[in-house]
Amino acid sequence: MAMVEKDGWEYYGETPRDGQSMVCSAYVAAVWKAAGLFAPYHINATEFSPKDVYVMDFFEKDPTKLPTACATANGSDVPYCQITGKYQMTLPYYSTIQPYDQMMQACSVNWPTYEVDPLC
Repeated sequence: MAMVEKDGWEYYGETPRDGQSMVCSAYVAAVWKAAGLFAPYHINATEFSPKDVYVMDFFEKDPTKLPTACATANGSDVPYCQITGKYQMTLPYYSTIQPYDQMMQACSVNWPTYEVDPLC
């Protein structure tokens, strides 16, 4: 945990899971990286958590531009769309952070709230 995990690292000894390893948020960040959304910055997608993905300033924030089904399910003041589920998600700092070099590589997490500096 004290060392940044580099994109492209391969892991062995856990057959059949040998090779590169990514959780869902790292996969999303890797796709964005491959698409050039982080250019010209250097990032390691494997360091991204789910929160790191939704705080990226890549999303539409105007609730009036969402499909009608979103406003019906969420209300008209929520800038993201959640149309299913028993509980309403809250996404603090949604779409607020611009990419920067080496982002999310030195962010400490404070237990028990798991809060980090929003501009980490």
